[in-house]
Amino acid sequence: MPTACQEIVCSADCEQELPDIIFNDCEPDIAFGQVKYANLTNVGNPLTDETNPAEWSARLAATGPTKILQLLGIGDKPAEESTTVEISGGREVNGNDKYTVNFKLDEVSDLAYELYRKFKCGKIVLAWFVTFNGKLYGGNKGIRVSVKAAHIIPESSSEVEYIQFTFTWKSATPPCRTDYPLTDTGS
Repeated sequence: MPTACQEIVCSADCEQELPDIIFNDCEPDIAFGQVKYANLTNVGNPLTDETNPAEWSARLAATGPTKILQLLGIGDKPAEESTTVEISGGREVNGNDKYTVNFKLDEVSDLAYELYRKFKCGKIVLAWFVTFNGKLYGGNKGIRVSVKAAHIIPESSSEVEYIQFTFTWKSATPPCRTDYPLTDTGS
């Protein structure tokens, strides 16, 4: 069964009930940072059930346009850029936020370099991001992202080359989050 994560529908009702939240003084529920995997596929190939390990395994092993390509690297997601517009009566409305995931691929094999070259064409893909702690962002649909890629060769011979991917998208709400169903989360 797919995740219970529902798309957020912003209400125009000022009386909408606030959501529940629980804080625990003895065992706070925290998560450390780092995006570990960027999982990518062609637009038009969402998952049926992002919580199903068999579907993930099959798609990661697939060939052709439905294949999910898994990149192992180091990434982050800074705060989204928000747009607020003042309208009549001093009210403010929010536009779509711009989200960014910066992802560094530090293995620069010939295959990785060819991947970089292909992504220079300005590709748009579906993406799912997995944190070091095993959280999966993207739901069944994935996140439709624009991809920019850059190859960096540092000046110092003691630093490694890397390929920097920048994934961006705009949305009124953040993507769904659930546990990544495959066990190798590195945590």
